[in-house]
Amino acid sequence: MRFEESLIQNLRALYQSFGYQTFKMSRFEEYDLYAQNKDYLVSSNVITFTDTDGRLLALKPDVTLSIVKSIKDEQNQVFRLCYDENVYRVSEKEKSFREIMQAGLECIGKLSVVELSEVVLLAQKSLELISNECILTINHMGIAQSLLSNIKDEDLKESAMKALCAKNTSELEKLSKECELTNNKEDLQSINTLLNLCNITGNVDEVLKELEKLQIEKAVLEELKTICSLLNKDSLRIDLTILDGMKYYNGITFKGFVQGVSTAVLSGGQYDNLMSRMNKKAKAIGFAVYLDKLERLLEPNEEFDVDTVVLYDNSTDILKLNEKAKSFRENGQSVFVSQFEPENLRYKNLIKMGGNENA
Repeated sequence: MRFEESLIQNLRALYQSFGYQTFKMSRFEEYDLYAQNKDYLVSSNVITFTDTDGRLLALKPDVTLSIVKSIKDEQNQVFRLCYDENVYRVSEKEKSFREIMQAGLECIGKLSVVELSEVVLLAQKSLELISNECILTINHMGIAQSLLSNIKDEDLKESAMKALCAKNTSELEKLSKECELTNNKEDLQSINTLLNLCNITGNVDEVLKELEKLQIEKAVLEELKTICSLLNKDSLRIDLTILDGMKYYNGITFKGFVQGVSTAVLSGGQYDNLMSRMNKKAKAIGFAVYLDKLERLLEPNEEFDVDTVVLYDNSTDILKLNEKAKSFRENGQSVFVSQFEPENLRYKNLIKMGGNENA
């Protein structure tokens, strides 16, 4: 079994062990679903086509939107859904459309810190299934949002938010100097607090202690503390600069990294804003594992493509040929039978059957 197939099966088994039900969906959705929610897509590029009834359809570039669309907005219910589906989007590497396998889960409904913690824990466990050398970085959007809310000048607030999302500390320093020049002491303190936020580093416990010194909503900090307390801190980091997708995410956000891959292979968070956008009252949190980013890790590392190549010619006895190949396969070897020596195929053994050469 290929490692990719094995990984998908292991991820599915992990999610099902926590009560998640497999969600299956069509490859197509009406294009309007994506046109109305472009802000929530990884890429705005979508493959479209006209159906026989004249409707404009799209090959799905996203799974979450389809799941949210299908969920009933019921009170006092929690829906746990997992999936492994192909999506169709522009590859970061090749800059062209690709069919990409994506696995993940969504937890939707009346959520408390219990469900939020469970999803983040499953994200960490998913990374551990991929590699022992992994790191989960976590943040809470409420931290930056509570600090930004203290800024009175709306233009300054907008500039500070952009600088934060871009991790541009030099821009925040520039905004701080502007506040000094205009004698804007109230907003100066908030900007400097944001600067301090960007510079907080250390292990999980150290970062949490530093955060206690800032003007952050108590409920936000307690939620982050609770979730961190349930995770493996050896492979956990708090990254207060994970702020991309502020329109999408509103609470806990996280990204997963593994040794040998330079970009995040897992991404997720709480997306109540999207639920509201789609006229749903429920809360939601989820994540996706991007298998296309794991291609280097998923590529087989075997020295050979096949164990044995068996060559035959016109004089070869077909029954003996089949018996020979069968005996190798029954001994656990892979066998490539061919009339010609294959090019660009790595093999251990070469056996010729024909004429007087009967191995």
